[in-house]
Amino acid sequence: LGLAGLLAGRAEITGLVLERARIALPDGDDGRSADWADPAARLVAAGRGRHLRRLVLVDATLTGRDPRSGALERITGVNLVANWPRPSAGLDLSAAFTWRGVPATLTLSGLRPREVAAGAESPVTAVLTWARAGGTGAPAAEGSAEIDGSLTWVRDAGAKGAGAEDAGGKDAGAGDVAAAGPRLSGQGRFATPALSGTLAWLGIEPGPAALAGPVSLEGRLVAGPGGVEWPEIRVRVGDNQLEGAGAVALARGHIAVSGTLAAERLDLSGLVPAAEPGGGWSRAPLTLDGLTRGDLDLRLSAASARLGPVEAQDVAAGLLVRAGTVEATLGRATVQGGTVKGRAVLATLPAGLDARLQGSADRIDLGGLFADLGWPRWILGRAQGSVALDSAGSSLADLVGRLGGRAAATVEGGEILGLNLADLAQKPETAATALRRGGRTHFERARVSLTVSDGVAEIGQGQVRGAALTASLGGRVFLAERRLGAEARIEPLPDGRPAGSFAIEGPWLRPTVRPLAARTPSPALPAAASAYAP
Repeated sequence: LGLAGLLAGRAEITGLVLERARIALPDGDDGRSADWADPAARLVAAGRGRHLRRLVLVDATLTGRDPRSGALERITGVNLVANWPRPSAGLDLSAAFTWRGVPATLTLSGLRPREVAAGAESPVTAVLTWARAGGTGAPAAEGSAEIDGSLTWVRDAGAKGAGAEDAGGKDAGAGDVAAAGPRLSGQGRFATPALSGTLAWLGIEPGPAALAGPVSLEGRLVAGPGGVEWPEIRVRVGDNQLEGAGAVALARGHIAVSGTLAAERLDLSGLVPAAEPGGGWSRAPLTLDGLTRGDLDLRLSAASARLGPVEAQDVAAGLLVRAGTVEATLGRATVQGGTVKGRAVLATLPAGLDARLQGSADRIDLGGLFADLGWPRWILGRAQGSVALDSAGSSLADLVGRLGGRAAATVEGGEILGLNLADLAQKPETAATALRRGGRTHFERARVSLTVSDGVAEIGQGQVRGAALTASLGGRVFLAERRLGAEARIEPLPDGRPAGSFAIEGPWLRPTVRPLAARTPSPALPAAASAYAP
């Protein structure tokens, strides 16, 4: 009881301590959170000395409706101390509680409840932390969120939140952050070592965030019941640091993320699946179910980026995730001195995935690329090419086995390492040891076109043209087995002698060469005949 009130002859409650209290927030007519207009009006009308200056809760339980879904939520083990010395002063609060099995703490300072209730702006500083170790059936949830800015209670949902067009110059998709309810603005920070676990704790489908590990966000934000917008943001995902603008929208547990981010360097090696022990294609089931439960519209740029063993510069890319579909676009990238562009789309089928790939490359250094990939450097030169492939299947092995489409490549001014076609033309009997002896074949131009069907690439226009000789290539590439079944034919030498044909067989990265028997013309034809008609 307040001493001043007792001296004046009246009982005035200035502090309240509740132990093991059960507090139920009222429900609204729609079965969700109630309208707070009446409590707000009483706060505005509160006079000096007619307010609760101190509130203490010990082991309390708080129940109320989730404003997003209307589901009943329960917060247990609430230990809270709140101090509000004067109606015009700020409110300070510290609390510890457990929500959805995760212990959490909250500290708040500087909040002016009367200003907020009147629709005015109030300064506020708040820090929320949570931590739960992962266990059986429960992923780890740990992290912190901080805000240092201002709080306003918006009563009119008609106005759209500021900053909605800051992410890339268009609507960032964060929804209406100025919907009726609290609105925060200022400098914010969010950090978690396990993003998917934290989102699961909040009742949000992780979607593409399931791929992320440690994540931190920091920057200027505007937050409301409909989502959060960052006109300026710094993002850290693992060892990658990015800057730009972004937005997050929440609706009934569904998350939609959009943003435009830039980085000096990106390391995306964690997205590359590990190779199979036997070197074959993986038969593990492929699914997008865990990745497409949320929406993502992300535009990225980086001065340099690494995807597995491949290094790229001047990268501009995009990632679009919608229900059942993932689309990755490479606007441009410089790889080994050349330019690469492409687009890949994965879509969910009743059994497996539908996959489509389109791409082009220009003036790429093949020797450097093969070295990055860890492949034998058997060909050098600058290459250009294009590819358009599609497939459907339940695993990577299925996709490769059903692959169809077209591909073409041209290499200018290069050489073949480990094989001297001129020597081979002179001595066909040495074909079996030609690759082991080494050598080089310089060429002016090499080109090949492939028609792919059911995982088998038919070699169409295959040719190697040099100053001393010309060779043609035909046959097949068996993609599922990763092997070659091709035939090379060296054109007649300048002196008119036949040069012969050779089979190129075996694993596509380490093939073998063997001579083929010469095809002699029919005895019924004159030796000098080049054409015959009946």
